[in-house]
Amino acid sequence: MPIDIPEKKFELARNTLLEQDIIKVNITEEDTAEKKLIEEDTKSKKIVVLSGVSLENFCKLRAEARKFKIYIRLVKGEIIVYETPSPVHSFTTGYLSNLIGAWSNYLDVGGELDMTISHDTEYISDIVIEPIQPLQPGQQQLGPAPPGSVPMPRMIIEVGRYESIGSLHSLAKEYFSNSTQTNLIQVYLLIKIFPRQSAGTAAMVAMIYLRDNQIPGQNRPNASMITVQNTQPNLVISFGTAPLHQESIDIINSTGIQNYRFIGFLQPEDIACTNAGMPNYQIDIPSNLLFNGFPGGVPQGTPNNLNIDLWEVQQRILRRLVSA
Repeated sequence: MPIDIPEKKFELARNTLLEQDIIKVNITEEDTAEKKLIEEDTKSKKIVVLSGVSLENFCKLRAEARKFKIYIRLVKGEIIVYETPSPVHSFTTGYLSNLIGAWSNYLDVGGELDMTISHDTEYISDIVIEPIQPLQPGQQQLGPAPPGSVPMPRMIIEVGRYESIGSLHSLAKEYFSNSTQTNLIQVYLLIKIFPRQSAGTAAMVAMIYLRDNQIPGQNRPNASMITVQNTQPNLVISFGTAPLHQESIDIINSTGIQNYRFIGFLQPEDIACTNAGMPNYQIDIPSNLLFNGFPGGVPQGTPNNLNIDLWEVQQRILRRLVSA
């Protein structure tokens, strides 16, 4: 069935997305009524432009959406506008992809992969990581993957410049579902980038989710691990050059994160992320999670953890983040 391209809705949704980030865009009076309808959904941190959309029609709409410089995903038949292209988004995803690809030649790192969750839900993941058997010297690729096979990543990374924390957080539930493409995902990492402030500083936060989500008990030596829901962050780190706004702290606290697992530059008196190698600003992903289900397990010689130094991420963000 053909579908009308909602050009006006795409344009208004982009304006609304930017306004959520405190960037004002002029909108004419005649647009006000439709804009209010869109804003009703922003209260729940999502911008819906169409409902009752099939996977087939979603694929057609994606190309049109790019003309308006917006990213869309399909969630239970609804078209959600969640992000707009920006240099800081592009270079942050590029840095993380290169870092992980260089860490092990047994990992295949891809970008903007279509992840079909169900018959009416499809995400476009920023970064996907999947184990592979690398070619040996002189060996040639025998051919493409068998028909019907699909990528099955073990880790997903999403970077949000304009996408809200609430929207990014909501993805964890489906990423840890048991669909064909998601049932081997073990780790979901989100990076949220806030606007640059007048002083040149910017808040940033990393939130890590694990399918098998276990956290250490608080303030107890040799404490046993506690299992919590995998839709609850395992660890949250505020790593920007400005502390988080109280509204953002409240939203993160509402995810169920344990207060001792929410660390970093939260208040002005906290120690900020100012150098490489600072212990509180490291993300370590266990190798066995990245090679879950891989024949032979973790390849010999692979480090125990994939380390992401958030100071390095911060510096690349600051280099590309324009003023609001």
